[in-house]
Amino acid sequence: MKTSYFSKYLFLLIPLVGIVTGGIFLISYGVKDAGTTFQLLLHGIVMTAGIWLGCMTIVIFLWNRFPWEQSPVRHLLLEIVLILIYTISFSGLLFLLENKFWNLPKVENISIEIFTTLLITYFITAIHESVFFYQQWKLNFSKSVKLEKDNIEARYEALRAQINPHFLFNSLNSLTTMVEENKAAVGYIRNLSDLLRYMLKSGEKELVLLRDEISILEKYISLQQMRFPGTLDIRVDVDEKYYHYAVPPLALQMLVENCLKHNIISRDKHLKIAVVADKESITVTNNLQRKTGVQSSGQGLKNLTGRYKFFTTRNIDITETDQFYKVTLPLLQVEL
Repeated sequence: MKTSYFSKYLFLLIPLVGIVTGGIFLISYGVKDAGTTFQLLLHGIVMTAGIWLGCMTIVIFLWNRFPWEQSPVRHLLLEIVLILIYTISFSGLLFLLENKFWNLPKVENISIEIFTTLLITYFITAIHESVFFYQQWKLNFSKSVKLEKDNIEARYEALRAQINPHFLFNSLNSLTTMVEENKAAVGYIRNLSDLLRYMLKSGEKELVLLRDEISILEKYISLQQMRFPGTLDIRVDVDEKYYHYAVPPLALQMLVENCLKHNIISRDKHLKIAVVADKESITVTNNLQRKTGVQSSGQGLKNLTGRYKFFTTRNIDITETDQFYKVTLPLLQVEL
């Protein structure tokens, strides 16, 4: 969240509001002599500056620590309490110091002083909150536009490469009947059919339940283990208590596919992959045995990172050592 949006205007705004505040005191006290007039105007500027800077600091802290879209009630309650405590403390200290060093007129109607102080406080807080709300709206709007653009591009690419689904599934069903005596072949065709159907159906979704992702991931793993018999060790350890979380569709399949694409798989070098969920995140880890001559564009992870930024401030974590490569995805709590 930006914190410098008023920095170049504060030197103008604070004196301006301070002079208006001092003018209110002048009218209220009926002061006419020049010395007291100067003191009351300076009093208004000092009060405005102190309250403005304090309220600005509180608002910025709360927006960074407890954003409205995540903790609106906590943000509001803390804002009221902190600004009230700060305003009373600052105003009281300023009143004591001024009465000790200046000869200001006595306050005959304390309600005028309280009203003016609260008016400044609410005015300043409203300005800062309005600016932050506007910035958040712009950020969310740009995210929405980018996500819609990415979805349109993804659908366009899918249409370009798409085989007629009905023809494809009818052909797979016919193939199943032709090899029905070979159980391994039948299982392979059915898993492939389910995977393709899931890819088509989930293409228009922004998020899917982890339960569905794990189910289709296991079918994908089955296909790959038939492709690499005896050389591919994949462990999926995801407790059902995490199934209600959500992830972008085919995120796990993409990470496992990257493991297969960039690592050697042979009799001498088994590829070991672990998919594990823990504490609102899911991790895909593989032992590192990179293929030579295979360059990664990183586009898949970049796209996945962009999709996550629309739903959460939590980041995708990537860890690489000489022994392993690990990608950790946040699990999202949403209503689907």
